[in-house]
Amino acid sequence: MQDTGKNIIIAGVGGQGILLFSNLLSKYYMKLGYELKISDVIGLGQRGGGVESHFRYSNKPVLSPFIKSGDVDYLLSFEQTETLRYLHCLKDDGIVFTSTFELSTSSVNTRLEKDMPESKTELIKRSGKKTFIIDPEENKSPDFDISKMMNIVMLAIYAEFRGYPHEEMIEIVRESVPAKFIEGNIKAYEKGVEIARAFAL
Repeated sequence: MQDTGKNIIIAGVGGQGILLFSNLLSKYYMKLGYELKISDVIGLGQRGGGVESHFRYSNKPVLSPFIKSGDVDYLLSFEQTETLRYLHCLKDDGIVFTSTFELSTSSVNTRLEKDMPESKTELIKRSGKKTFIIDPEENKSPDFDISKMMNIVMLAIYAEFRGYPHEEMIEIVRESVPAKFIEGNIKAYEKGVEIARAFAL
């Protein structure tokens, strides 16, 4: 069946490479001839605040860059609190890819408010959505810090799930990152493929 398009929210916090992920994915879909609309919302991203990208691709003109609540096909999140923030946006059959990484807010760190008493991972699991959870601690690599490369790891996992050719994705990564970071990014991508295949996607 032809892929006519999907609505994707990419979420995390400042410094996690949300915009790079969005850029890499857009290059892949543009090569396939899809229409794209992307809206990046960068709150206090540079201070560890939330960053989100509404990413829409379609074989028909896309009129709005924003995705309505309940219309999201895929939620790709690099931080657990941000995952919980956008779960309600998913379709009934929407799918979640998330990291267990968690960054406490400044108000929690300064004890102005209490953190959630329950495990965020368990709350995500109980959402009723099909969910794939990546634990950086369980997937450490001697070659790179996976927590800092989750965007590339997640790109590979998403590509494996969708059945996209990894050779093409790696070439896009190679063309898009500075030369001194190519090797590390490719290793991160290969790690993502390994994790995805362990999920038996």
